[in-house]
Amino acid sequence: MQGIVFSILLCGYLGGMDTARGQLLTLDDVGRILAVPTNLKDRDAFHLTIEEYLQSLISLLDELARLARNSVTLGDYRRPMEIAKFIKEVHAGFQILNLKNDSLRKRSDGVKYKVKEVEDVVYDLSLRGLLPKEE
Repeated sequence: MQGIVFSILLCGYLGGMDTARGQLLTLDDVGRILAVPTNLKDRDAFHLTIEEYLQSLISLLDELARLARNSVTLGDYRRPMEIAKFIKEVHAGFQILNLKNDSLRKRSDGVKYKVKEVEDVVYDLSLRGLLPKEE
């Protein structure tokens, strides 16, 4: 389930699923795409949980950090800045959550390293004078 949710989130971020590039699909958006209920509490049935969604979101951040580095090698200097902004916003959201001490908590603690990784890419671009001008 986490794999398919990750794929949907990545596709949505890249501009698929009728979204603008750089947008995050919500839990309910993903549930609609999969045609499954989300976060059921009143009955026992197959559904997409918040934990599965958050685990998939962390996987998305991992992949976007890789994309930031790879974009630079392909000469796309704007994308790392977009990714840095997105990852910082998601990281701020994770800091608000009160997660229990489990695998989700451990993985969410690692998001700060992804923020630093992408910030380092943007910093290197700025040192080399390769940052695109703001429009």
